Amino acid sequence: MINKSDIQTALRREIWMSFYDLTSPKQKGSPQTEQPKITEPAILPPEASGVPAGLSPDARILGNDCIMYLDDQFSDRQKRLNFSARQIENSKTELICHKYIKEIWLGKSLFLAPTPELYALLGFPSPYKRNVSDIHSFLTLLAERLIKVNPLVKYTRIEVPVGNSNPTSTVDLIAYLKSGQRLAYEIVHRGISNVTALAARLKDKGFSQVIFIAVDYNTKQRVWATIRNAGFDPDFTSTIRCTIFSALIRQKKEFMLKGVS
Repeated sequence: MINKSDIQTALRREIWMSFYDLTSPKQKGSPQTEQPKITEPAILPPEASGVPAGLSPDARILGNDCIMYLDDQFSDRQKRLNFSARQIENSKTELICHKYIKEIWLGKSLFLAPTPELYALLGFPSPYKRNVSDIHSFLTLLAERLIKVNPLVKYTRIEVPVGNSNPTSTVDLIAYLKSGQRLAYEIVHRGISNVTALAARLKDKGFSQVIFIAVDYNTKQRVWATIRNAGFDPDFTSTIRCTIFSALIRQKKEFMLKGVS
């Protein structure tokens, strides 16, 4: 026999549950609530996402590194960026193909020279003061970085005018020593046909030394032979020196090992 009170209790439970279903926000198709619309994440163009158009993220990282650490060798970059051999090579190749960097071998050391196009692409002002040769401008900046770590050097300047007759006549680099002396540096990376003229315009300008920096040993020897045969007076010739970038690179490493910066 069915208990009347049990039937009433069951009816009350069914009515209450139906009312809950009508008012619950979980009820599908309820007029009181709307399901949130799901939209796919927008795919930003490369330039809007911080990656220049046509340049992969890894290449962009390497490009930034070339600008920030201009005087570092290629091997130093791989260690600092924690790139695999494939990552670093692919990034380098990509930058070279887009003409954003140039490879420069100085002895056994490989350097990556950023071009003005890379500076513009990444939003940095180009430090190159010459429009004739990006390589020469890079080597001038590299020489400055390598020379200024010498504890005897107070400060350096690049592309400094010499003489008043021709305002466009400049010396690549001047190092001002703490002793008060001045050293003039000229970069030689191509021909040596203008070496004599470069030395002549620096004569009697108050430099204690005139130093030619060559890209390799053979160029250095040719520069020195040209200077010896130029017919300068012995006093001036004795102030002229020739060196190579590899020597400056080794010197910088020695200073860093000694804790000099």
